[in-house]
Amino acid sequence: MKTILSAAVGLLVSVCLIQAASHPPSKGVEAAHPLANRAKRAAALAGLEKKLKESGVFASLPRGVSIYFDADEEPEDGWYMVTVRQINGPGSGGDPNVSPALAHFYVRESDGVIEWYDVVEDERRPFADFVKDRNAP
Repeated sequence: MKTILSAAVGLLVSVCLIQAASHPPSKGVEAAHPLANRAKRAAALAGLEKKLKESGVFASLPRGVSIYFDADEEPEDGWYMVTVRQINGPGSGGDPNVSPALAHFYVRESDGVIEWYDVVEDERRPFADFVKDRNAP
C-alpha cells in the first residue's frame, strides 16, 4: 500500500512539473517564485543589519541587552518599515516583558537604500544622519 501511495504521489508531482514547464508565463508577465517576497525582505534586513554593524552604533549595549528587527512582512510603496527593538535578557536589569524601540528605519525593496525615521522631527533622513546623530559629542 505504501509503495502504491509513493508511486501515485511521485506521478502527481511529475505531472504537475511537466504541466508547469509546458505553460511558460505569457510574454511580459513575470513568473512569481513563492519565496521571492521573503528573499527580498531577508535581503533588505541583511543590508540594514550590515550597515548597523559597520556603524558600531549598537556595539556598546549594556550586559544582557540585545536587539532585534520588528519589520513589515510586505513593503508599503516599495519600502519596508523596520523598528530596531531592545531585548532585555538575563542580567540586563531590564524588564524582559518590555522591548522598547531604539530606532526606526525604512529600507527600499528595489535597491536596499536605508533611511532613518527621525521621530523627533517626524521625517525620514539619510542613514548617515542617524550615525552622525549618535556619534555627536
